[in-house]
Amino acid sequence: MALSPFKLSFLATYVLVGAFVGVFVIHPLNLVVVWWELSRFSDTAPNVLEFLSARLWLVLLPRHLDVAIAYTLVGAIVGLAFGVFSRNYLRASQAYQSLRDEQTTVIPDLMKRGETDTVEFKSTLRWDVKEDRINRGLEKVIAKTIAGFFNTDGGHLLVGVDDDGKPLGLDKDLSTLKSPDLDSFERTINDIVSKNLGGDLCPSIHTVFARVDEKDVAMIIIRPAPRAVYMEEGRSSVFYVRSGNSTRQLDVREALNYARSRWA
Repeated sequence: MALSPFKLSFLATYVLVGAFVGVFVIHPLNLVVVWWELSRFSDTAPNVLEFLSARLWLVLLPRHLDVAIAYTLVGAIVGLAFGVFSRNYLRASQAYQSLRDEQTTVIPDLMKRGETDTVEFKSTLRWDVKEDRINRGLEKVIAKTIAGFFNTDGGHLLVGVDDDGKPLGLDKDLSTLKSPDLDSFERTINDIVSKNLGGDLCPSIHTVFARVDEKDVAMIIIRPAPRAVYMEEGRSSVFYVRSGNSTRQLDVREALNYARSRWA
């Protein structure tokens, strides 16, 4: 039966393996270092294999029991450390995967409900459907929407979905990437945020994907930003917020008052 990473037997296995490594790996390696030091200053020093064969078996003698115990403890401590790290890593991985799965299942439901003050649909990331070509200007539209969510209460931006909530897929967008896969799509989203809004905001977004009617749909989860987020448009810095189911630009006075009240 497989060992659970959350039971004592999991750590005990690492401790036992570590103890074995301590005696049969760390101890010989330490002897190699000792032999190397001796061979530097003695012309009559035996070769490394002779030296090891003469020393290794000594740990089996009662008078050298303390040496065996020492290396066993060292190995056990190292094994325990690796065990704790592995257990924590597995826990974090399982929790992260569980969260991703939970978030993925939300996508079809959001598509059915339609656009709201915390949900918006975009057909593509950078592919112009009307002109049937790549249009990097559409990335600015994505950045503007994300900025609006950043400056308000956060939200969900679904890409690959039309205004009626029907899945269109990501194939056209993926074809514009050097690596036409979902990982590259997620990196492109982070690049858009970093270039247009600030690299410090990338940890505030998270992208998950779901298959809906045999088509890939991306959902960008946006948390409220820890600061006011401005978007550079030409020579101006523009401030956006969510208003109903759309993104609205505030003028300078409105933006200053809003930012002062929200991030003061």
